[in-house]
Amino acid sequence: MIPEAELIRKEVILRKMDFPSNISLTKNSLLRWCALSTGFISPKESRDKGLIILDALFVLLFTKKENPTTLDIQSFIKEKTKADFSEKLIRYHLNRLIEFGVLSRDGLKYKINPAPNSDDRTSLADSFDYWVKKEINEELAKTKTALEKLQEAYKK
Repeated sequence: MIPEAELIRKEVILRKMDFPSNISLTKNSLLRWCALSTGFISPKESRDKGLIILDALFVLLFTKKENPTTLDIQSFIKEKTKADFSEKLIRYHLNRLIEFGVLSRDGLKYKINPAPNSDDRTSLADSFDYWVKKEINEELAKTKTALEKLQEAYKK
Protein backbone atom coordinates (compact mmCIF):
# COMPACT_ATOMS: atom_id res chain seq x y z
CA MET A 1 0.00 0.00 0.00
CA ILE A 2 1.16 3.52 -0.76
CA PRO A 3 2.17 5.18 2.54
CA GLU A 4 0.19 8.34 1.75
CA ALA A 5 -3.01 6.27 1.61
CA GLU A 6 -3.26 6.59 5.39
CA LEU A 7 -3.69 10.35 4.93
CA ILE A 8 -7.11 9.88 3.28
CA ARG A 9 -9.86 11.06 5.62
CA LYS A 10 -12.81 10.95 3.28
CA GLU A 11 -13.90 10.51 -0.31
CA VAL A 12 -16.41 12.70 -2.07
CA ILE A 13 -17.81 11.20 -5.23
CA LEU A 14 -19.49 13.49 -7.70
CA ARG A 15 -20.09 11.90 -11.06
CA LYS A 16 -20.45 13.89 -14.26
CA MET A 17 -23.65 12.53 -15.75
CA ASP A 18 -26.11 13.40 -18.47
CA PHE A 19 -29.41 14.74 -17.20
CA PRO A 20 -32.01 13.86 -19.84
CA SER A 21 -35.46 15.37 -19.43
CA ASN A 22 -37.08 11.98 -18.79
CA ILE A 23 -35.19 11.73 -15.47
CA SER A 24 -37.47 14.48 -14.12
CA LEU A 25 -40.63 12.56 -14.97
CA THR A 26 -40.73 10.48 -11.79
CA LYS A 27 -39.60 10.89 -8.21
CA ASN A 28 -37.93 7.46 -8.34
CA SER A 29 -35.90 8.38 -11.44
CA LEU A 30 -34.73 11.58 -9.77
CA LEU A 31 -33.88 9.70 -6.58
CA ARG A 32 -31.83 7.10 -8.46
CA TRP A 33 -30.11 9.76 -10.58
CA CYS A 34 -29.17 11.85 -7.52
CA ALA A 35 -27.98 8.80 -5.58
CA LEU A 36 -25.84 7.68 -8.51
CA SER A 37 -24.44 11.15 -9.27
CA THR A 38 -23.35 11.66 -5.66
CA GLY A 39 -21.87 8.20 -5.23
CA PHE A 40 -24.52 7.08 -2.76
CA ILE A 41 -25.01 4.06 -5.00
CA SER A 42 -22.60 2.51 -7.48
CA PRO A 43 -23.24 2.23 -11.23
CA LYS A 44 -23.70 -1.54 -10.96
CA GLU A 45 -25.85 -1.40 -7.82
CA SER A 46 -28.42 -4.18 -7.86
CA ARG A 47 -29.76 -3.75 -4.32
CA ASP A 48 -32.26 -1.03 -3.67
CA LYS A 49 -32.08 -0.85 0.13
CA GLY A 50 -30.18 2.44 0.11
CA LEU A 51 -32.76 3.97 -2.21
CA ILE A 52 -35.63 2.71 -0.05
CA ILE A 53 -33.99 4.30 3.00
CA LEU A 54 -33.44 7.58 1.14
CA ASP A 55 -37.04 7.58 -0.05
CA ALA A 56 -38.33 6.99 3.49
CA LEU A 57 -36.08 9.73 4.87
CA PHE A 58 -37.19 12.24 2.24
CA VAL A 59 -40.88 11.42 2.65
CA LEU A 60 -40.59 11.97 6.39
CA LEU A 61 -38.48 15.13 6.05
CA PHE A 62 -40.17 16.84 3.12
CA THR A 63 -43.68 15.42 2.82
CA LYS A 64 -44.55 14.85 6.46
CA LYS A 65 -42.26 17.68 7.68
CA GLU A 66 -40.80 15.52 10.47
CA ASN A 67 -37.25 15.05 11.66
CA PRO A 68 -37.27 11.25 11.89
CA THR A 69 -35.38 8.79 14.06
CA THR A 70 -34.06 5.51 12.72
CA LEU A 71 -37.09 3.81 14.29
CA ASP A 72 -39.41 6.20 12.42
CA ILE A 73 -37.68 5.33 9.16
CA GLN A 74 -37.77 1.63 9.98
CA SER A 75 -41.52 1.78 10.73
CA PHE A 76 -42.23 3.77 7.57
CA ILE A 77 -40.35 1.24 5.42
CA LYS A 78 -42.09 -1.71 7.05
CA GLU A 79 -45.50 -0.08 6.55
CA LYS A 80 -44.80 0.86 2.92
CA THR A 81 -42.86 -2.18 1.66
CA LYS A 82 -43.46 -4.88 4.29
CA ALA A 83 -39.66 -5.25 4.40
CA ASP A 84 -37.85 -5.37 7.73
CA PHE A 85 -34.68 -3.25 7.62
CA SER A 86 -32.34 -3.34 10.61
CA GLU A 87 -31.59 -0.17 12.52
CA LYS A 88 -27.91 -0.82 11.85
CA LEU A 89 -28.48 -0.75 8.06
CA ILE A 90 -30.56 2.41 8.29
CA ARG A 91 -27.93 4.13 10.46
CA TYR A 92 -25.21 3.06 8.01
CA HIS A 93 -26.94 4.85 5.13
CA LEU A 94 -27.83 7.90 7.23
CA ASN A 95 -24.23 8.15 8.44
CA ARG A 96 -23.11 8.24 4.81
CA LEU A 97 -25.31 11.32 4.32
CA ILE A 98 -23.90 12.84 7.51
CA GLU A 99 -20.35 12.25 6.22
CA PHE A 100 -21.38 13.86 2.94
CA GLY A 101 -22.44 16.92 4.94
CA VAL A 102 -26.10 17.19 3.95
CA LEU A 103 -27.65 15.48 6.98
CA SER A 104 -27.12 16.03 10.69
CA ARG A 105 -28.30 14.30 13.81
CA ASP A 106 -29.89 16.17 16.70
CA GLY A 107 -30.15 13.65 19.51
CA LEU A 108 -31.93 10.70 17.90
CA LYS A 109 -33.52 12.79 15.13
CA TYR A 110 -32.15 13.41 11.66
CA LYS A 111 -32.50 16.67 9.78
CA ILE A 112 -31.01 18.52 6.86
CA ASN A 113 -27.69 20.11 7.80
CA PRO A 114 -28.56 23.68 6.83
CA ALA A 115 -26.28 25.81 4.73
CA PRO A 116 -25.29 28.86 6.79
CA ASN A 117 -25.95 31.12 3.80
CA SER A 118 -29.46 29.79 3.06
CA ASP A 119 -32.76 31.33 4.06
CA ASP A 120 -34.39 27.89 3.80
CA ARG A 121 -32.98 25.81 6.67
CA THR A 122 -34.48 22.64 5.15
CA SER A 123 -33.16 23.01 1.58
CA LEU A 124 -31.38 19.84 0.51
CA ALA A 125 -30.05 21.60 -2.60
CA ASP A 126 -28.61 24.54 -0.61
CA SER A 127 -27.09 22.16 1.93
CA PHE A 128 -25.48 20.07 -0.81
CA ASP A 129 -24.22 23.15 -2.64
CA TYR A 130 -22.64 24.67 0.46
CA TRP A 131 -21.14 21.67 2.26
CA VAL A 132 -19.91 19.70 -0.75
CA LYS A 133 -18.60 22.79 -2.52
CA LYS A 134 -16.76 23.79 0.68
CA GLU A 135 -14.98 20.44 0.89
CA ILE A 136 -14.19 20.32 -2.81
CA ASN A 137 -12.79 23.86 -2.77
CA GLU A 138 -10.60 23.05 0.25
CA GLU A 139 -9.23 19.96 -1.51
CA LEU A 140 -8.71 21.84 -4.78
CA ALA A 141 -6.65 24.45 -2.93
CA LYS A 142 -4.46 21.75 -1.31
CA THR A 143 -4.01 19.97 -4.63
CA LYS A 144 -3.08 23.22 -6.37
CA THR A 145 -0.46 23.92 -3.70
CA ALA A 146 0.93 20.39 -4.03
CA LEU A 147 1.07 20.68 -7.84
CA GLU A 148 2.90 24.00 -7.62
CA LYS A 149 5.44 22.48 -5.21
CA LEU A 150 5.78 19.41 -7.40
CA GLN A 151 6.50 21.52 -10.46
CA GLU A 152 9.10 23.51 -8.51
CA ALA A 153 10.72 20.29 -7.31
CA TYR A 154 11.12 19.12 -10.91
CA LYS A 155 12.71 22.43 -11.92
CA LYS A 156 15.64 21.87 -9.54
